[in-house]
Amino acid sequence: MEDFLKDFAKNIKLEKNYSSNTVLAYVSDVKAFIAHINNETHLNSLEDVTEFEIKDYLSKIYGGVKKTSLARKIESIKSFFGFLEKKHILKQNPAFLIDLPKAEKKLPFFLTAKEADFLLNNYLDFKLKKDKLSRINDAEDPPKSYFAWAGVSAEPLRYFEAVRNDLILEFLYGSGLRVSELISVKKTDLELEKKGGCVRVYGKGSKQRIVPVTEITAEKIKAWFGYLHAINLIPEEGYIIVNKKGTRLTRRTIHRIVKESTAITGQFKNISPHGLRHSFATNLLDNGADLRSIQDMLGHSNLATTEKYTHLSIKKLIDVYSKAHPMSGAKAGHFPAGD
Repeated sequence: MEDFLKDFAKNIKLEKNYSSNTVLAYVSDVKAFIAHINNETHLNSLEDVTEFEIKDYLSKIYGGVKKTSLARKIESIKSFFGFLEKKHILKQNPAFLIDLPKAEKKLPFFLTAKEADFLLNNYLDFKLKKDKLSRINDAEDPPKSYFAWAGVSAEPLRYFEAVRNDLILEFLYGSGLRVSELISVKKTDLELEKKGGCVRVYGKGSKQRIVPVTEITAEKIKAWFGYLHAINLIPEEGYIIVNKKGTRLTRRTIHRIVKESTAITGQFKNISPHGLRHSFATNLLDNGADLRSIQDMLGHSNLATTEKYTHLSIKKLIDVYSKAHPMSGAKAGHFPAGD
């Protein structure tokens, strides 16, 4: 069975160009299903599995997982049996006729431009205060002052998390990167100029794209390099977002950092790295960017995925209408006196 799973993993990695995380998730899903067959049924081999056993398994896990997770588990099982059929290990795919559940259509959470501006402009000061550290040189422009204080401060390493986390928030919102893309950025992927620049990232399916970098993000990246030099830290393999040992951060750590940023600033709820990515796209659309350009920057293979941001703008428009129009629910029955 282990050999089947290894071959299956290689197959979906190469043929479907899935990311390593997706491959791990698919294999994990299949292992869970096989464990169920071994422990809960009297079947002796995968050849004996029918649509009935698969549906029985799905019914037992239905209440404990989200629809998105359930859909992936079904797709994992369908793909696994499809692989076995293709390799002539099975005569047919018992999961072939099982349908995927309809995905929940929820509008993604995002920050308005004003909220994002507050988070990015105030996080560093809040973080320094929380860590009981003095403000960096009391400079009006902290990024440019990193060079000055980093080599002078008695304990520059104490500022590590504040400086790094500030860059993480700026990078996620400023360029709309996925977490997996952010932690994979290397120094050689950057082309920084006086007024910004760009970064080469590798998205889903290892697809490469070029994403703009804002002037502020570029300044903070340069400052971060200066800070790393001052504390004599050389990141492994040239990664930018690293820990104090120089190794790149995990996805879970990035999620924790973003979640903590909301607690530190005390302004937002439910913000996540993906929420900052949504904010990036929505605010671009609100300011006149076209969908095709946003699609390219986000790395969406399908324009329909990008179009969900139009729903956010429409919702915003409806909210404005509801508050302002005399015939809306909030205003109905309250007409001004007139002729």
